Amino acid sequence: MKKTIAVVLALLMLGGIVAACAEEEITLKFWESAVEGAEFTKWAADEYTKLHPNIKFEFAPVNHTDATQQILLDGPAGVGPDFFMIPHDMLGANVSGGVVLPNPDPDYVKDNFVSAAVTGASLGGTVYGFPMAIETYALFYNKDILPEPPATFEEIIAFAGEFNDPADNKYALVWEPSNAYFSYIFFSGYGSSLFGPNGDIREEHNINAPATIKGVEFFQSLRPILDVPSADLGGDFCNQAFEGGKAACYLVGPWRIADCRNAGLNFGIATIPSFPGETTPPASFSGVRIFCISAFSEHPEEAADFLKFVTSPEMIMKRFDMTGQLPARNDVVVDDELSAGVLAQAAYAFPMPAINEMGQYWQTMGAAYGNIWDGADVVTELNAAAAAMEASFTE
Repeated sequence: MKKTIAVVLALLMLGGIVAACAEEEITLKFWESAVEGAEFTKWAADEYTKLHPNIKFEFAPVNHTDATQQILLDGPAGVGPDFFMIPHDMLGANVSGGVVLPNPDPDYVKDNFVSAAVTGASLGGTVYGFPMAIETYALFYNKDILPEPPATFEEIIAFAGEFNDPADNKYALVWEPSNAYFSYIFFSGYGSSLFGPNGDIREEHNINAPATIKGVEFFQSLRPILDVPSADLGGDFCNQAFEGGKAACYLVGPWRIADCRNAGLNFGIATIPSFPGETTPPASFSGVRIFCISAFSEHPEEAADFLKFVTSPEMIMKRFDMTGQLPARNDVVVDDELSAGVLAQAAYAFPMPAINEMGQYWQTMGAAYGNIWDGADVVTELNAAAAAMEASFTE
C-alpha cells in the first residue's frame, strides 16, 4: 500500500514538473527589417503570445540584407536571435557559415509555397527557410498609350516603329540593359538557367551555352528600339521616361508601384512578353524573403512553431495588407490588380542563386551586358565572362 502511494505521488510530482516545463516562460529573439517588416512581425508575435502566454518575443531592428554578416558574428558569441530574416540569395553564406538550422518540417514548405519560394528557401536539396514574401520584376505598361499589354516582343518591336521618337526621348520600352538583374531574362529566354535548374551547381553556369548566346543575341538586336548607350540607361532615365509618359512600357519591379501612382499614371502590370518562337514569358530573377532558425538558438522547436504560425495563409495576407510584399504561398489570392500582375510573372521566375559564385555573375555579366548592348561581339563577351566565372572557382 505504501509502495502504491509512493508511486502515485511520484507520478503526480512528475506530472507537475512536466506541466511546469510546458508553461516555462521562453523569450524568442528575432531580427527583422525595421521599416519593411518589423511592424507586422511584432504584431504577429503579440497574436501568438495570446495563444501561448508563456512565449515572449524580443525584437532587434536588423535589415534583412545585413543579417547574414551580423549573425556570423553574434551567433557564435551567444548574443544572436532565435530566428531572423534574410534575402534567399544569402542562404548559401549562412549555410556554409554553419549559422542556420534545416527546416524541421520541409514538407510544410514544399506543399504550401510557390515553386520559386521553395527553391529560394532550399540549398543542396535541403529546405532551410520559411518563405515570407516573393518579389520579381514584370512589364509595367501605360494604359493611355497601350490599353492592352503586349504579349510578345514582336508586338513591342512593331509598336516602336510608330511610337518611338528619340529626339523627344519617347520609346516603346525602357529598362536597364547593363543591369544583370533585369537582363537575366535574355539569359533565360531560350531555356538557360544560371548554375543549373536549381541554381546550385557552379559548373553549370551556362553563361556561354548555345541557348544563352541565342537570348543575348536577341537582346543586342533590340538596340534599334532603344538606341541609347548603356551608360545612359540607368534607373533615373527609365523612371523619368515611364512616369513622364514618354515610355509605353518599363521592365521594373513592384517597388515602383507607389511612385507610378503618385505620378498619376494610368498603368497596369503584366507578364514579360515572350521571345520570338516562344510561347511563355522568359524567366525573370526573383527574390524571396525567408526566416531562418539560428543554429545557436536554445529554443529551435518554439521558433519553428512560431514561423509556421507567421507563414500561415491568414498571417501572410495580413503581411501583404501591412507591407505590400507579395505572399509566397500557393493557396492565397491577392485582390489587387497590380500586385496580381507581378505574381503572374512570379510563376515564371527563377530565384536568384544562393551560391557564392553569384558575386562573380553580377560583376562579369553586368559588364558583358553593357558591352554587348553597345556593340561588342556576343560570343566573345560571353566566353570571356564564362572564363572569368570558372577562374573564380575555389575548392
